[in-house]
Amino acid sequence: MRRGDREIKEFNEILQVILDCDSLVLGLNDGEFPYLVPLNFGIDIEDGQLYIYFHCANEGKKLDLIKKKSQSEF
Repeated sequence: MRRGDREIKEFNEILQVILDCDSLVLGLNDGEFPYLVPLNFGIDIEDGQLYIYFHCANEGKKLDLIKKKSQSEF
């Protein structure tokens, strides 16, 4: 983050920002341009770990891009 004085580091503050949202935007690499898609989501917290679940179909472009990235090296 460029401005460290604006960084939110506390878990409860981060959680509140997420809870105040109706949707989240997922950004994926699609070659020359990013692929951005707003998604509905749900969350779960287990043992202090936040899990975010995105609503989506069982097939489509975003899943193709996720699969493509998971099969490549970082």
